[in-house]
Amino acid sequence: MAEVRFSIPVQKMRDRAERMRKLTMRPGIRVLPRDDDMRRLLKHPKAGGFRSEGSLEWPDDNFTQRRLRDGSVILESAQTAAKPTAKTS
Repeated sequence: MAEVRFSIPVQKMRDRAERMRKLTMRPGIRVLPRDDDMRRLLKHPKAGGFRSEGSLEWPDDNFTQRRLRDGSVILESAQTAAKPTAKTS
């Protein structure tokens, strides 16, 4: 016997909201703190604080964009591109 699934309007709305959330979600960006003080003090409301070393992936939201503008954090790709590479002769 086939299973019959009745969907209620509330479930349809939840399913649609979940689909829309997935469609509008932006990927996170990897950031580094400016210095050790920022590493210790800064905490993203959703992603949390930095580890003792390395970068952290933060959501691409208003909080992250504000921190990038004021210089509290740096994009990891910009940090690695700014480092000079040693050339061997």
